[in-house]
Amino acid sequence: MNETIDNDGLVAVDGQTLLEEGRHARQERARERTLRGRIDRLLAERPVWVRGMVLGAALAVTLVLLLVLIEIGASWGRVHPGVRVGEVRIGAMTPAKAAAKIEKTFEPRLADPVAVTFEEDVWQIDASGIGATLNGAELVAQAMEIGRTGPLGERIATRMRLWVEPVALPVTVEADSEALAGFLAEVAGSVEREPHDAEVVIEGTEARLARAVLGIALREDQVRDEVLQAFVSTDREVQVAVDFTPVQVTDSDAEQALADARSMLAGPVTVTDDSKAWEFSPREIAPWIAFRIVPGPSSVATVSPGSSGSAADDTTGPAGSAPVATDDARSVLQAYISAEEASAIVLAKVGKAGTPPVDAQFKVGGGSVTIIPSRDGVGVDVEALATEMTRVLTTEETRTVQLRTRRIEPELTTERAEQMGIKERIATYTTTFLSTNKPRVSNIHTLTSALDGTLLAPGATFSFNGTIGPRTAAKGYEEAPAIIGGRLVPSLGGGICQVATTLFNTVFESGLPVVERRNHSFYISSYPKGRDATVSWGGVDFKFKNDTEHWIYIATAYTNTSVTISLYGTDPGYEVRASTGEFTDIRPFSIREVKDDTLAVGIRVVEDSGVDGRRVVVKRTVLKDGTVVREDTFSSSYTSKEQVVRVGTKPVASSESTATVPLP
Repeated sequence: MNETIDNDGLVAVDGQTLLEEGRHARQERARERTLRGRIDRLLAERPVWVRGMVLGAALAVTLVLLLVLIEIGASWGRVHPGVRVGEVRIGAMTPAKAAAKIEKTFEPRLADPVAVTFEEDVWQIDASGIGATLNGAELVAQAMEIGRTGPLGERIATRMRLWVEPVALPVTVEADSEALAGFLAEVAGSVEREPHDAEVVIEGTEARLARAVLGIALREDQVRDEVLQAFVSTDREVQVAVDFTPVQVTDSDAEQALADARSMLAGPVTVTDDSKAWEFSPREIAPWIAFRIVPGPSSVATVSPGSSGSAADDTTGPAGSAPVATDDARSVLQAYISAEEASAIVLAKVGKAGTPPVDAQFKVGGGSVTIIPSRDGVGVDVEALATEMTRVLTTEETRTVQLRTRRIEPELTTERAEQMGIKERIATYTTTFLSTNKPRVSNIHTLTSALDGTLLAPGATFSFNGTIGPRTAAKGYEEAPAIIGGRLVPSLGGGICQVATTLFNTVFESGLPVVERRNHSFYISSYPKGRDATVSWGGVDFKFKNDTEHWIYIATAYTNTSVTISLYGTDPGYEVRASTGEFTDIRPFSIREVKDDTLAVGIRVVEDSGVDGRRVVVKRTVLKDGTVVREDTFSSSYTSKEQVVRVGTKPVASSESTATVPLP
């Protein structure tokens, strides 16, 4: 017998056996190449307990996949089981059924009012009053998203958890924001209050303590949410949530001030000056006592956390709160004698000892400026007097205070005047007028005097009305003709436009910027052509700006027929070029005849002269070192002014002549 060895290492006795064994081996190798074969071979090579674990895991995965398929089938097109809206279970419901159940549960509740309470106050509010509505469709849409959003793993985990841990969505109510805000404002108006510090009140010659009161602030957002939630809740009452705001000065922080005030009022005080003495009674002292809040030592402070429903103790905050230690320094109330209040009465008795200070003055003339030096004054040191009086009246048994004096510096010192740069004349202008109208002349003099000495800071804008103020009889103004409503009528302060026109022309020649200027209603030939300016209190104003780096001083002078205004300062070096156009748009005046039975027939008297309407343009170019700084156009449009003629109607003999004469 011949032995052979095949490729698999099998030994065969004959060829037939060799073929069968080779075919079997090839089948086994093919089976191993399949997944099942590989698993079987892997398991066959492992211990029994390992094979059991692998099979168990495979079974668990299969079970989970089966449960997922079942869960998907149960919630397909429905709210996932385990989802609620408020207390309403809508799991496994279609959106339509879920929305119907939500509306059936909560809509009836919207019909009932909600009570909002704070202490003894109660407000009833209806859903219709604030437009409160329930959006069931939106709630269902939110419910449908649970377990359907986010990564796949997160969605699966959410769905699995819902079977054992249900999720409840809050019920949301929508309302008209303005209507709800109005209701909350009404509640806040009754509930809220500002904190009030402890105070010492003086009545007559007695001092008492006005206790501190905590402030109350409405928690508007919280109350809004709670009111809306109450409309879909079985609890129909909302207690107003508030925050208590602390005071800066508590009762204990005012105790020393109370004691000091009582000490100040315990008896009279004597003020001495060499051999003189003046006594002031407690009733005179009482108005002098003032109070201020100053930093105090670190101490125990009251906690004022938010609370609901009750203000509890006004001075300590909500019921149950307790003082706790704080590192912050507290504030205390301090009593003192006010220098301002005491000086009026003290100086009235002792007199203004010493001499008053004198400001530096500018003396101008001939285009030059001279500074008259200032002088210090000497007067009662009311600050020192008040400080010493506070100490004596609160700590000493002998209630006597020595009067002290101090040097009083003037408001405008010589040094300050020298620094203002007022050293030369920048521009000057003079206008003339008739001296026949005495009230008008008087008004011009009064206004010119009021304007004299006006100072204008660098960069500031001068206002005629703001500087002069209202023109009243108390200031010395009289009635004189003024243009009102396009006619000359008697008016208090008539003639002031003469000064305004003079000032405008001075500014015009200086090259300074004109901010506001208005021409008169009709043309006045006595003023420079197209360069007049009108003003009225509460209306038209004249303004110009000081665009230099130094102060400007306005100096005035007058006679019975002229007014001169000059500007002094540091000359900015402006060159002014002006041109005045011809009159255009001439509009002849109309004539109005008025019958007068005191004049003979044929006699005509011009009572009020007419003036043609017209237009004129004045241009100004301001240069500095040959460069144009500004170009201005002052356009004046004048209306026509009717002429009034009195016509005689009195019968006369045929021998008498007729004529037209002007009114004297």
